[in-house]
Amino acid sequence: MDALATFGCFDAEYPALTPEQRAALFDGAARPLFALPADAKRRNYYGADKPFHGYLGGLQGYDGYESLAIMDGNKPEPVRDFAGLMCPDGGSNDGFCSLRGEATARIFELEEAVRRMVMEGLGVAKYHDALSASTWHLFRMSEYQAPSAAEKTIRFGSHQDTNLLSVVCQHEVEGLEMQTRDRQWVLVKPSPTSLVVMVGQALRAWTNDRLHAPFHRVTVRGDVNRYSAILFSIPSGKIQAPDELVSDDHPPRFKPYYHDDFVRFSVSEKGARHEDKLRAYCGL
Repeated sequence: MDALATFGCFDAEYPALTPEQRAALFDGAARPLFALPADAKRRNYYGADKPFHGYLGGLQGYDGYESLAIMDGNKPEPVRDFAGLMCPDGGSNDGFCSLRGEATARIFELEEAVRRMVMEGLGVAKYHDALSASTWHLFRMSEYQAPSAAEKTIRFGSHQDTNLLSVVCQHEVEGLEMQTRDRQWVLVKPSPTSLVVMVGQALRAWTNDRLHAPFHRVTVRGDVNRYSAILFSIPSGKIQAPDELVSDDHPPRFKPYYHDDFVRFSVSEKGARHEDKLRAYCGL
C-alpha cells in the first residue's frame, strides 16, 4: 500500500511465473505473432466502438511500436478465437494458445491478489467481489523495434493508464521507465522472477485519490527488439469511491464516471491538452 500510494507501482517478486512459462509466452507466441503479415495482424479488431482494444500499429507519433490484444484474454475461449483469427489454417494455433496457458493464468492470479490486498488495506474488503464482478481483462502483447543506435529512442511516450491495475511482464530487453512524483525517470530493469504492478486512473478514482497513478513510458536503444505482455483490469460499471473512503478530512476528489467515456475524452483533442486527464475530466 505504501508503494502504491507513494510511487503508484512496485516490482512483485513472483516465482509462480517460471522462466519456462515466460519463454513460452514470448518466444513461443509473441515473436511469431509479430512476424505475421500486416494484413493478418489487422484482423485483431473489435469494432469501431472499441478502437484501442485490438491491433495497434502505424500510429502517428508511435514509430516502431506494434501491439496485439485479446479482450477477456484471461479466459480460454477468447484466446482460441484470437488464434483462429491470426492463423485461420490452424498451423500455429497450439503455440498461440499457450498465451492462455500457465503464464497468463499466473499473471491474472497476481492482479486479482493485489486488488484484494488494496481493498483489505483500505478497510473496504467487502466491495471486492462486486468490483471483481464488474471487471474484465485485456491482455496486450507489444513489440518495440530497436533503433539500431546507442541513443535512447522513445517508442511509447509518457502517459498514465486509464484502468484499475496493470501487470507488466517484461522480456529480457529493458525500456520501461516510471516517473517519480518529483518528475525523475527511473528505469525498471526486466527480471526473470518478477512482474511490475502499477495503478491506473480508475483505481486512483475508486480509492478517492489515495493511490497514485504514475506516468510511465517505454524507451529502447541498441539493436534488439523489446517485447512485453500486460494484463489490464478494466471496470465496466460506474467508478465511484465507496462512502468509507470519503470524509471531512478526505473529501471527494472526483465525480463518478464510466471508464469508456473517460478513454474517449483522453484521446480527444480536448483531453490531449491536459496532463492530468482524470482531474480535467471529472475532478472536484
